[in-house]
Amino acid sequence: MFSVGQRVWHRDGQRSGKVLECEGDHVFIEQDNGAELDFRASELTTAPPAGAKMPGAGPKDGGSAARQARYVMPNRTLTAVDITPEHARVLGIVPVRTVQAVAALYERRPGAGKFSALEVAGKLNVIAEITAVPYRTMREYSDRPGELGLLMGKGLADSQRAGR
Repeated sequence: MFSVGQRVWHRDGQRSGKVLECEGDHVFIEQDNGAELDFRASELTTAPPAGAKMPGAGPKDGGSAARQARYVMPNRTLTAVDITPEHARVLGIVPVRTVQAVAALYERRPGAGKFSALEVAGKLNVIAEITAVPYRTMREYSDRPGELGLLMGKGLADSQRAGR
Protein backbone atom coordinates (compact mmCIF):
# COMPACT_ATOMS: atom_id res chain seq x y z
CA MET A 1 0.00 0.00 0.00
CA PHE A 2 1.28 3.52 0.78
CA SER A 3 3.30 4.81 3.70
CA VAL A 4 2.69 7.92 5.79
CA GLY A 5 4.56 10.92 4.36
CA GLN A 6 4.78 9.42 0.87
CA ARG A 7 3.73 11.67 -2.05
CA VAL A 8 0.90 10.21 -4.13
CA TRP A 9 -1.10 11.37 -7.14
CA HIS A 10 -4.70 10.79 -8.10
CA ARG A 11 -4.84 8.87 -11.36
CA ASP A 12 -6.55 11.81 -13.10
CA GLY A 13 -3.39 13.89 -12.46
CA GLN A 14 -5.36 16.79 -10.96
CA ARG A 15 -4.65 16.16 -7.27
CA SER A 16 -1.65 15.08 -5.27
CA GLY A 17 -0.50 15.16 -1.70
CA LYS A 18 1.31 13.45 1.12
CA VAL A 19 -0.22 10.43 2.81
CA LEU A 20 -1.53 11.21 6.29
CA GLU A 21 -3.12 7.88 7.11
CA CYS A 22 -4.30 4.61 5.59
CA GLU A 23 -7.44 2.91 6.87
CA GLY A 24 -8.27 -0.26 5.02
CA ASP A 25 -8.85 0.70 1.38
CA HIS A 26 -9.04 4.44 2.15
CA VAL A 27 -6.00 6.69 2.00
CA PHE A 28 -6.10 10.17 3.56
CA ILE A 29 -3.84 12.73 1.90
CA GLU A 30 -2.99 16.36 2.55
CA GLN A 31 -2.62 18.54 -0.52
CA ASP A 32 -0.01 21.31 -0.67
CA ASN A 33 -2.77 23.83 0.12
CA GLY A 34 -3.54 21.97 3.37
CA ALA A 35 -6.84 20.45 2.24
CA GLU A 36 -7.35 16.88 3.39
CA LEU A 37 -8.90 14.40 0.98
CA ASP A 38 -9.53 10.69 1.06
CA PHE A 39 -9.51 8.24 -1.81
CA ARG A 40 -9.61 4.53 -2.37
CA ALA A 41 -6.09 3.19 -2.67
CA SER A 42 -6.84 2.01 -6.23
CA GLU A 43 -7.40 5.65 -7.29
CA LEU A 44 -3.87 6.70 -6.26
CA THR A 45 -0.41 6.13 -7.66
CA THR A 46 3.13 6.86 -6.45
CA ALA A 47 4.25 8.00 -9.90
CA PRO A 48 2.82 11.20 -11.38
CA PRO A 49 0.49 10.43 -14.31
CA ALA A 50 1.12 12.12 -17.65
CA GLY A 51 0.09 15.77 -17.43
CA ALA A 52 -0.04 15.76 -13.63
CA LYS A 53 0.29 19.05 -11.80
CA MET A 54 3.67 18.96 -10.13
CA PRO A 55 4.09 20.37 -6.62
CA GLY A 56 6.05 23.62 -6.62
CA ALA A 57 5.27 24.24 -10.29
CA GLY A 58 3.50 27.40 -11.20
CA PRO A 59 4.14 31.03 -10.35
CA LYS A 60 7.65 31.95 -9.34
CA ASP A 61 7.08 32.04 -5.59
CA GLY A 62 10.40 30.63 -4.52
CA GLY A 63 9.39 26.99 -4.97
CA SER A 64 8.61 24.47 -2.28
CA ALA A 65 11.54 25.48 -0.03
CA ALA A 66 10.10 28.98 0.34
CA ARG A 67 6.63 27.53 0.82
CA GLN A 68 7.95 25.32 3.65
CA ALA A 69 9.68 28.29 5.29
CA ARG A 70 6.47 30.34 5.49
CA TYR A 71 4.29 27.38 6.47
CA VAL A 72 2.12 28.27 9.43
CA MET A 73 -1.04 26.20 9.72
CA PRO A 74 -2.81 24.38 6.90
CA ASN A 75 -6.27 25.58 5.93
CA ARG A 76 -8.74 22.73 6.35
CA THR A 77 -11.51 24.46 4.40
CA LEU A 78 -13.12 22.29 1.75
CA THR A 79 -13.69 23.74 -1.70
CA ALA A 80 -16.10 22.67 -4.41
CA VAL A 81 -13.30 20.86 -6.29
CA ASP A 82 -12.55 18.72 -3.21
CA ILE A 83 -16.08 17.32 -3.00
CA THR A 84 -16.69 13.68 -3.82
CA PRO A 85 -19.86 11.60 -3.49
CA GLU A 86 -18.49 10.49 -0.10
CA HIS A 87 -18.64 14.09 1.17
CA ALA A 88 -22.28 14.38 0.12
CA ARG A 89 -23.03 11.05 1.82
CA VAL A 90 -21.45 12.22 5.09
CA LEU A 91 -23.39 15.50 4.93
CA GLY A 92 -26.58 13.47 4.59
CA ILE A 93 -25.77 11.56 7.78
CA VAL A 94 -25.31 14.63 9.99
CA PRO A 95 -28.37 14.60 12.30
CA VAL A 96 -31.20 16.77 10.97
CA ARG A 97 -31.56 18.70 14.24
CA THR A 98 -27.85 19.49 14.19
CA VAL A 99 -28.08 20.79 10.62
CA GLN A 100 -31.13 22.89 11.57
CA ALA A 101 -29.35 24.39 14.59
CA VAL A 102 -26.21 25.09 12.55
CA ALA A 103 -28.32 26.70 9.80
CA ALA A 104 -30.04 28.96 12.34
CA LEU A 105 -26.70 30.08 13.81
CA TYR A 106 -25.20 30.61 10.36
CA GLU A 107 -28.15 32.67 9.09
CA ARG A 108 -27.92 34.99 12.14
CA ARG A 109 -24.49 36.15 10.96
CA PRO A 110 -24.52 39.53 9.22
CA GLY A 111 -24.56 39.05 5.44
CA ALA A 112 -24.40 35.26 5.68
CA GLY A 113 -27.40 34.49 3.49
CA LYS A 114 -29.29 31.22 3.50
CA PHE A 115 -27.61 28.03 4.69
CA SER A 116 -29.68 26.07 2.15
CA ALA A 117 -28.05 28.09 -0.67
CA LEU A 118 -24.58 26.78 0.23
CA GLU A 119 -23.05 23.94 -1.77
CA VAL A 120 -21.88 20.72 -0.05
CA ALA A 121 -18.40 22.11 0.69
CA GLY A 122 -19.82 25.28 2.23
CA LYS A 123 -22.28 23.35 4.39
CA LEU A 124 -19.60 20.96 5.63
CA ASN A 125 -17.27 23.88 6.42
CA VAL A 126 -19.97 25.71 8.41
CA ILE A 127 -20.98 22.53 10.27
CA ALA A 128 -17.33 21.79 11.10
CA GLU A 129 -16.76 25.36 12.29
CA ILE A 130 -19.87 25.64 14.46
CA THR A 131 -19.78 22.14 15.96
CA ALA A 132 -15.97 21.99 16.25
CA VAL A 133 -16.07 18.55 14.59
CA PRO A 134 -13.79 18.33 11.51
CA TYR A 135 -14.92 16.52 8.36
CA ARG A 136 -12.54 13.64 9.01
CA THR A 137 -14.26 12.93 12.33
CA MET A 138 -17.68 13.25 10.69
CA ARG A 139 -16.61 10.66 8.15
CA GLU A 140 -15.22 8.37 10.83
CA TYR A 141 -18.56 8.39 12.70
CA SER A 142 -20.77 8.39 9.59
CA ASP A 143 -21.87 4.81 10.26
CA ARG A 144 -22.94 5.82 13.80
CA PRO A 145 -25.12 8.95 13.44
CA GLY A 146 -26.19 8.85 17.09
CA GLU A 147 -22.61 9.07 18.29
CA LEU A 148 -21.88 11.71 15.66
CA GLY A 149 -24.76 13.78 17.03
CA LEU A 150 -23.37 13.49 20.55
CA LEU A 151 -19.91 14.57 19.39
CA MET A 152 -21.36 17.60 17.65
CA GLY A 153 -23.60 18.48 20.58
CA LYS A 154 -21.00 20.13 22.81
CA GLY A 155 -19.52 22.32 20.08
CA LEU A 156 -23.01 23.24 18.96
CA ALA A 157 -24.08 24.11 22.52
CA ASP A 158 -20.96 26.26 22.96
CA SER A 159 -21.68 28.05 19.67
CA GLN A 160 -25.32 28.63 20.63
CA ARG A 161 -24.22 30.07 23.98
CA ALA A 162 -21.73 32.35 22.25
CA GLY A 163 -24.34 33.28 19.63
CA ARG A 164 -21.99 32.74 16.69
